[in-house]
Amino acid sequence: MKNPYFPHLFSPIEIGNFVVPNRIVHVPTDISSANADGSVNERVIRYHEEIAKGGCGFIIVGATTPDKATGRPTVTCLAADEDPMIPGLARLAEAMHRHGARCAVQIQHPGRQAAWPRKDLFSATDMVVSLPGSAGHEIVYAEEVSKKGKSIRAMTIEEIYDLIEKFAEAAWRVQQAGFDAVELHGAHGYLIAQFMSPYINRRNDRFGGSFINRMRFVLEIIDRIKQK
Repeated sequence: MKNPYFPHLFSPIEIGNFVVPNRIVHVPTDISSANADGSVNERVIRYHEEIAKGGCGFIIVGATTPDKATGRPTVTCLAADEDPMIPGLARLAEAMHRHGARCAVQIQHPGRQAAWPRKDLFSATDMVVSLPGSAGHEIVYAEEVSKKGKSIRAMTIEEIYDLIEKFAEAAWRVQQAGFDAVELHGAHGYLIAQFMSPYINRRNDRFGGSFINRMRFVLEIIDRIKQK
């Protein structure tokens, strides 16, 4: 019997070149359970496999860094920044596919919100700003940064293009591991969002200023992923 409020909930849907068996999606979350080097372990596999067993049609594995050296959202987040990560990611994808689910990996760099390992965090710019109507509350963990003795600096053009390449390489590894898709984390104040935001991004080069310039970072990531 169909639910009258969600008549298509259990119907398949086509996304790109694959079909998801239903409209139930597990959104990406950082479960902070990977090995110290960011590789997949049995706990990560069991967590996602249980969701697939429950009938979820599309599972997005969250918060996977493209570069451990410059930023992790948590100390034990997943990583896709080296080829040795591929076998573990492949086991994870297979565990979800085994139960009929489709799966993706969210690639995320925290930028100035990095929890580990650097003290000189980087972002679109070095500014700590407040949102309109926020009563002076600093955004993007600015207070936490100062408490931990960390500083924020603007990325150089060379660093920007280096990270664009690392996003693309991470997406390639995810594909090699057998996942159906990748998601770019462009929300919640992380690095891609930092470039998009007019309140944070005060650059005066091709990656700042106008809306299209502020979008350039993520658009060039997408282009480079497609080229891979």
